[in-house]
Amino acid sequence: MNNIYFKNQKGLTLIEIMIGIIITSLMMGALYTTYSVVNSTYSQVSEKAKISRSSRDLVSMLMRDIRMAGFKYYAGSQTISKFADDTSGECKPDGMILPKKSYFTFENGFIDEKLSHNPLVIRKDRIGFQNTKDESMSIQSNVAGTGLCCDQIEIVYEDFNQNDLNQPFKKYRITYFADEKSDRDGSNKRFAVYKTVESWSQARTDADKTEDEESGEVTCLWPADYDPATEGWQKDCPECVDKELVRDHIEDMEFIPFDKDGLIIKDSAGDYPAPELAGTGIRKRLYDISGVDIRLTFRSKDDFYKEVQKKTIAGLDDRSKENEDKFLRDSVIVTVNTRNIGGSLF
Repeated sequence: MNNIYFKNQKGLTLIEIMIGIIITSLMMGALYTTYSVVNSTYSQVSEKAKISRSSRDLVSMLMRDIRMAGFKYYAGSQTISKFADDTSGECKPDGMILPKKSYFTFENGFIDEKLSHNPLVIRKDRIGFQNTKDESMSIQSNVAGTGLCCDQIEIVYEDFNQNDLNQPFKKYRITYFADEKSDRDGSNKRFAVYKTVESWSQARTDADKTEDEESGEVTCLWPADYDPATEGWQKDCPECVDKELVRDHIEDMEFIPFDKDGLIIKDSAGDYPAPELAGTGIRKRLYDISGVDIRLTFRSKDDFYKEVQKKTIAGLDDRSKENEDKFLRDSVIVTVNTRNIGGSLF
């Protein structure tokens, strides 16, 4: 009775179960392979997007500041009227009589490069913040075989802040530069882009005035000079920045100045106009800069390729760099025209 009962039961044989397992394994393998391909593709697209986004963000900042290079602020009648209260006969802060244009002393940087007010200065192959031609500081580091990096650009322009009665006129110097960076444990050495914002300090005081002996009328003057010990370029103003990280994993940053005819402004030695180049004609062309060609090259944070890739990144001005590793690199190239110097027609 029992034997007949079991003979009538339906089920799977061992062979059928094995076939099912094999088919399921093949399907799972196919799904995993598909997932791996899609995930790898997504990771590559995501990494490229990160690099592209970093490039665009930095380019936007550079374009905004380069277009401000050499800007001079002129106060209108409405602004001047806010500072026309001369009841106390003082030049600061009550009784401030505002001139139409900035009263700052102009420093061409020919005597002391660090005090330069020139609107746009490009220094080639610099590491760290440098505003002088110090050859010992200009020697490039070789971080993890990356070679030379990068150019430094210095931008100066004027502005106005009516909330600062002691010094309503402002002059800023913004410097973009590259410096070495690593993880906390000292590993993964690389380059990153930093930004420094300085403000020129030269406030008007009660000494900057003259009084008519007969009428007693007080006239506020422009400061005749400033005290380098307490004034000059400062990094301690509310809007100043000592050293701000802008973007990490920079591979190279190249700036090339050109004039209104589209010709690169450089001398036979390949130097661009800079105040510290004493005795050279190229220094006189600091105000001929009509625009700047920019090339930014970033690399991925982690290995991108499975195998080592040997690639050469071409620069703009006879500058190239060969790399042999697994990182992904991407360059963005733009042209920015200045608006306040160089006689640009754009």
